[in-house]
Amino acid sequence: MEAPFTVEERIAMPKVALADTFDDWSGLLRAAAEHRNKKKLHVHLDKLQAANDRLRELHALRESLRAQQQRATQEMGEVKAAGKIAAIEVRSLLKAIHGPSSERLVQYNMRPIRKRGPRRKRSTKPTPAP
Repeated sequence: MEAPFTVEERIAMPKVALADTFDDWSGLLRAAAEHRNKKKLHVHLDKLQAANDRLRELHALRESLRAQQQRATQEMGEVKAAGKIAAIEVRSLLKAIHGPSSERLVQYNMRPIRKRGPRRKRSTKPTPAP
């Protein structure tokens, strides 16, 4: 199916709300119905009716997908929260298995408790005056 407008023509077209397009096309189809058999108007009315029907189908599909996306996002949050709790439990058990000081905890992205190094002595030299 060939696009009715080039990219340049489409960019120049003003944005029209979808509801306005539905109202405009439906009104045009009703008003022109009485002249359907004149000058092959029926061919163009059939094209417009097909476009109107397909646009309504696509609009319904988009709304359905939007609802599915919202449900999926909500469920993802719930699963993420449950997974976070499970990860905490697993890390807790691994810490119990290996001990809180074990260097093996590093492979599980956990920091083992380490001894501090020797403290550095502060220098007691007086700072030079300017």
